[in-house]
Amino acid sequence: MFVVATWNVNSVRMRLEHLKRWLKLRAPDVVCLQETKATDKEFPYSEMEALGYYVAHAGGKGRNGVAILAREPLEDVLVGFPETDDPEARERFLAATVRGVRVHSVYIPNGGSVGSDYFLYKLEFIYRLREYFENHFDPDRDYVALCGDFNVAPEEIDVYDPELLAGQICFHERERTAIKLLQEWGFVDAYRAVHPEERGAYTWWDYQFGAFKANRGMRIDHIWISRALAPKLKDALIDREPRGWERPSDHAPVLAFFEL
Repeated sequence: MFVVATWNVNSVRMRLEHLKRWLKLRAPDVVCLQETKATDKEFPYSEMEALGYYVAHAGGKGRNGVAILAREPLEDVLVGFPETDDPEARERFLAATVRGVRVHSVYIPNGGSVGSDYFLYKLEFIYRLREYFENHFDPDRDYVALCGDFNVAPEEIDVYDPELLAGQICFHERERTAIKLLQEWGFVDAYRAVHPEERGAYTWWDYQFGAFKANRGMRIDHIWISRALAPKLKDALIDREPRGWERPSDHAPVLAFFEL
């Protein structure tokens, strides 16, 4: 079994012991991390290598940073969008090939407040993702995985209260329209492929108001796979356990299991 995972760790240095504990517990073959909040020099390469992982990291000085960990060597590492000189995208988009699968770790911008310049940048970022996949891959031929914190809950089933959250960030109609356009390139939502009708399946919960205990969350972390790779998918799950640990990330890991 080939296991791919994604996790917004909300600071790899602050959550290092959590990450090490979880890697020992789950032992995935590939892990995409987001919001590492570390420069390349600050990333804990030696700790990851000691656990048997090769590492690619694209970091910065702010709240961004993405990484790919793999038990096999990472081939053809790409940082940022190849056609666009966008410094922030270089901290949010990372790709590498592992066992014939082109794996992408993405941290789509949160967008701040609806209608702001940053909100528009979020939409632009999603459209740019669509262009990237259109220009470089065939969804019916290539094995592609897009993993990460999309900061968008695609459907009403993906939030705890769609009426309350309608029009708010991460569930705004324009974001959902943009993410649907991205999916229409030829992506299959791995979790929904296995659990098409499951409610209450979230990956993010606010630290405040007892949100995790009450399961008031959103499913904004995803593993999307090309149509070519979809027949190899055998299972997918959201691992809620680390969200209940002391001083956790506000996100839970997502895993997908393949026969390759």
